[in-house]
Amino acid sequence: MKMTRRRLAILGTVLAIAAVGVGAGVADATIHRRSGEPDAEEHEDVRMAPNSSTGSCGVERWSVKTGTDADAGKINLSSVSSTTIASLDAIPAPSSLPSNNRVSPTETTVYRVSATLTQYKLEADSDYHLVLSDGSGHTMIAEIPDPACVGSGSVLSSQITNSRREFDAKYTATGSFQTANTPVTVTGVGFFDFDHGQTGVAPNAIELHATTDIQFGTGGGGGNIVTVTNPGSQTGTVGTATSLQLQASDSASGQTLTYSATGLPAGLSISSSTGKISGTPTTAASYSVTVTAKDTTGAAGSTSFSWTIGATGGGCSGQLLGNPGFETGTAPPWNSTSDVINNSTTEKPHSGSWDAWLDGYGAVTTDTLSQTVTIPAGCTASFSFYMHIDTAETTTTSKYDTLKLQVLNTSGTVLSSLYTYSNLNANTGYSQHTFNVSSYAGQTITLKFTGTEDSQKQTSFVLDDTALTLS
Repeated sequence: MKMTRRRLAILGTVLAIAAVGVGAGVADATIHRRSGEPDAEEHEDVRMAPNSSTGSCGVERWSVKTGTDADAGKINLSSVSSTTIASLDAIPAPSSLPSNNRVSPTETTVYRVSATLTQYKLEADSDYHLVLSDGSGHTMIAEIPDPACVGSGSVLSSQITNSRREFDAKYTATGSFQTANTPVTVTGVGFFDFDHGQTGVAPNAIELHATTDIQFGTGGGGGNIVTVTNPGSQTGTVGTATSLQLQASDSASGQTLTYSATGLPAGLSISSSTGKISGTPTTAASYSVTVTAKDTTGAAGSTSFSWTIGATGGGCSGQLLGNPGFETGTAPPWNSTSDVINNSTTEKPHSGSWDAWLDGYGAVTTDTLSQTVTIPAGCTASFSFYMHIDTAETTTTSKYDTLKLQVLNTSGTVLSSLYTYSNLNANTGYSQHTFNVSSYAGQTITLKFTGTEDSQKQTSFVLDDTALTLS
């Protein structure tokens, strides 16, 4: 019987729990891991997430930590407040910490701190735990979540991915603390944690979580402040050329700024020397864009904004889905349950490096993947995708595990069920599936996959290279 990546991860967790004598059941979605290390951060609850760095993601105030909470829209991403560790350490700690809401204004503010990174470590919840010091006795923690642990729709998704990439370019974090002692400029959202006695914890347990940008070097820690002006929400149309000039300033004179961007609409690029974004959009979707400007000393600033690209104006051509091959490594503009977006070699993609892997646990599981699109009136539209199904089921008659494809309206009402696949459709490679959805022209609809697995014998439904094509 084939063991998938997910079943192996569950087995590893069982062995790890048995090895330390913890009597928690594997069926529980939350595991309590313990370590012999003095840092009590290791004692936080985690949940299994095989795609993540450690195979686990966090639980405690996790939505607030990663920007999927009920108050995430209140974070002022268009402004950065430059401050010090001492100032943040002096903020009174709140009397209680809501699990899915923010403590304003601290937890709705983006702060920038210049300090010394003294130590860093990969935590059990797959976060990078950074200890920051101002050299005068004040310390605090900054955390960079693993993008695999960040839920779809997070307002911080692209910034978290970018900061994780920035850190990985400089250091390799492991499960033990390593010494850095290097100047850094860290930008992140204010966050109050529970005081577990963590290494580097501030007196009020304040952190920068999630870290949205990190710059290394003496310049980055030397006090220069780079500010990028937020241009506000942008719109565009597939096939119509567009441009946007970003503006930035530096507190130090004589500096040359270099620009970069993440999350740009397909077909657009940014000039590293001028900060001008230009090109012709090719894919209709909503994008979360982050633009960073860095000076010659290493100091940097960034801003984030949305950019919505509509379908070809007045015409019936083009492809409507955003992130159709999942190559961003995150879900948006898809919505998905955790751990669906996958780059494991166990279930290889049809093309590129990423795919969407629903189910495959060999346990009672429901995974979903959906995207909302507007089909222009009068157009012919077809929805297509490549899919591979493998299963450990041996029956030739019973549908134990299923993948349902449905069309929903904006209220979530099911308009139609296009098809239901099952373990009986298992195949050795990818095959393309196409459905005519022209009857929904002029409407905004959601295309939704729902994978349901029973209590034993895994079935994996693996999707890639989706398209909603107009003609």
